[in-house]
Amino acid sequence: MQELIKALIKAKAEFNPIQKDGTNPHYKRKYATLDAVLDAVTPALGKHGLVIIQTTEIFESKTVLRTHIFHESGENITSTYPLPEVGDSQKFGAALTYARRYAVCAILSVTADEDNDAEGIATPKKVEQPQNNIRPRKDNQHSLIEPTKQAVIPASIDPKDLRVKEVRTLLNYPLDLVKEWLHSRNVTSPSELDTTKIDELVKTMCLAWADNKFGHANHAVNSYQKHVVDAAVRGVPEMSAIQYWVNHVLEENLVEVGR
Repeated sequence: MQELIKALIKAKAEFNPIQKDGTNPHYKRKYATLDAVLDAVTPALGKHGLVIIQTTEIFESKTVLRTHIFHESGENITSTYPLPEVGDSQKFGAALTYARRYAVCAILSVTADEDNDAEGIATPKKVEQPQNNIRPRKDNQHSLIEPTKQAVIPASIDPKDLRVKEVRTLLNYPLDLVKEWLHSRNVTSPSELDTTKIDELVKTMCLAWADNKFGHANHAVNSYQKHVVDAAVRGVPEMSAIQYWVNHVLEENLVEVGR
């Protein structure tokens, strides 16, 4: 994919600013619609022989969204995003629009949402001592990377909300999709979930980021298990493990492109 990557790098440098032209009436927060995102990136993509095409199809009995970037050389990259099983056509259409916007932003590494702390939209709770979701490291074990210092947690932010925000920010994961995930669990804030569910949400965000960076979905799952989950069990702070994993995956992709 050498020609595609070279063209994409040039195109990204020429993307127009993405206008936040939409407002979420429930959360009073501005965001960029799918049209705004496409308006900002399409001219530069076309100038460098690139085009984005999105399709839906049935994969393993489930509807998925395929997002392709094609280059005039014939090279292409594709990401896959699972769509929710919704019977109501109007709700499915809304979910599809969200998914298309997220998939375009993810594959191009651009941002379409304001960066605020809307995950913690529930009434602030009394802050409890942060709970680690990893087992203590034994004295004779060593982490793969140097642990980072613990961040100072503002009194108004629950540790679970902060955990989700940090991962979301690192991966540039859309806030609207976090809210949709929470809504599907009948909660409005990560602080209402137990640690197991928070682990599930973190994994969902990580694997969504890795979706178009592996040849097979199982490879992404295995890589996440090895570099994040297993590292956490050894005592590596979660954010350090995720940052190391992200860098490792990106480096591996650069090596593949250079071959």
